Amino acid sequence: MIKGRFFRILSSILIVGILIILSYNNDNVKIRPSYQTSSMDNLHLTHRDDKKVHWELLARSATFPTGKKEIILNTIGLTINNSPEIYLTSDSGVYEMESGNVHLNKPVEINMEDSKFNTNSLNWNSSDEIISTKDAVKFTGNNFLVEGVGLSAKVTQQKVIIQKNVKAIFYR
Repeated sequence: MIKGRFFRILSSILIVGILIILSYNNDNVKIRPSYQTSSMDNLHLTHRDDKKVHWELLARSATFPTGKKEIILNTIGLTINNSPEIYLTSDSGVYEMESGNVHLNKPVEINMEDSKFNTNSLNWNSSDEIISTKDAVKFTGNNFLVEGVGLSAKVTQQKVIIQKNVKAIFYR
């Protein structure tokens, strides 16, 4: 008897639920895309003061989210026109339009003269001309291998600081 009442109540609830769903008028429902964007291929940005180009950013593709102040980049090359020239590459990253800063994501590689640097992420502070990361780093050249965690480099001073767990091998 209890099972019979339970079954009738459950059946009544299901029937009412189905009737509500079938009578629902969806004309007033507006679907809004959660990520409206514009995009372009082969983006080329330059940052210059007067006639001197300080750095150039190339990306195979760029996505411009509506209302956002950043550009999402894929297959990136960033050239910092310093002496020596520094060339950074990455699979993906973000360019902040207001600050001019660039955040690169895994994998990141830097080439400078005969040296190569690898890490998982990297930040380029455009105004202070500082390259930094908190990730593990590997810096190789013809005569050395340096590894550690975290890095800060002031480009104009050619000064690099690996922050912790530094291991170095120098070759003859």
